[in-house]
Amino acid sequence: MIRVLELLTTTTLGGGPRHVYDLVRHLPAGEFEVAVAGPRDGAFFERFHDLRLAVSEIGANRLSVRALIATLRLVSGFRTQVIHSHGKGAGLYGRLAARWTGVPAVHTFHGLHYESYQPRLQQLYLGIERRLSRWTHTIINVSRTQEAEALALRLVEPRQNVTVVNGVDLDTQDRIVAAAPIPRERFGLGRDLFVLGTVARFDPVKRLDTLVSALRALERPRVSLLLVGGGPESDRLQRLVAAAHLGGRVIFAGWLDDSARVYPAIDLYVAVSAKEGLPLALLEAMGAGLAVVATDVPGHRDVVRDGETGLLVPAGDEQALAAAIETLMDDPVRRLQMGRAGRERVLKEFTVRSMVDKTAEIYRAAAAGTSGAGR
Repeated sequence: MIRVLELLTTTTLGGGPRHVYDLVRHLPAGEFEVAVAGPRDGAFFERFHDLRLAVSEIGANRLSVRALIATLRLVSGFRTQVIHSHGKGAGLYGRLAARWTGVPAVHTFHGLHYESYQPRLQQLYLGIERRLSRWTHTIINVSRTQEAEALALRLVEPRQNVTVVNGVDLDTQDRIVAAAPIPRERFGLGRDLFVLGTVARFDPVKRLDTLVSALRALERPRVSLLLVGGGPESDRLQRLVAAAHLGGRVIFAGWLDDSARVYPAIDLYVAVSAKEGLPLALLEAMGAGLAVVATDVPGHRDVVRDGETGLLVPAGDEQALAAAIETLMDDPVRRLQMGRAGRERVLKEFTVRSMVDKTAEIYRAAAAGTSGAGR
């Protein structure tokens, strides 16, 4: 039995915690014993409990000697054989603990987000990550474009790098959506409306303000925007919507359990991030058969084949975004074809089974003290 500690920076609804949730519930139970640790700041903390895992509260989302000591105690008490960290704070504590205890560390980059820092802080962050990489058995990148950037920034050495693309469980998603779809009428949206939709944590990097601006640029009154999620940008986005006099056309749905249930209410999925690792919500939308319009950025371009499964547009260009949306609004046959092609691509290349199998190989290699797993 290989004992793995999954250390998270957050347990809020979002891609990183969701990735870990899918991973731990699909790992072979007879081969792996898993403990999870992270701050009690979101819904996934209780969801991990519901899986009957050992769950510990550790404030890996802030700098704290107490959090480091708690991590060290947990590594020892659980008799951990592999530490797998997710996110900046967890990556710091997990790899310091690995350095001091001799337990092999695995770290996953769920996106490389540092550009918003001041130049000196950028250099400090990159320097810390380079140092931590020396104490890491394997570094996982979730997409090929992210891998290329991590290698160029010297955040990972080729010998320790493995790319394991995110995957989704479409069998489970299909059952959930079929059993309890969320109709558009729940949000006050009529059948005569064309509904744009996105599911995201409302962070600056998601650039949802661009999507609001594009909706205003469309100048089509029968188009509405359904925003599913929440986060630090919520208040600012609501002020932008009010200032643009779009209050009746933009619906803030909040976080929804099993958010894929909302996809039957959406006509076209739109993702406008400035940068991504490899977004699960986009995979789920494509898996639900939706055509997509997405910004041409790392993460998106790993998933969307421009002109085949959706359209890619320059990041931050609201006019190009509006034009791409109009193109697909006016061509329902093309939307249907793109949706089918997108679902086929997810079924072929982005399955949760492949993600879990490759990660399990990495755990086996780390526990055995070997390298090169999952390549």
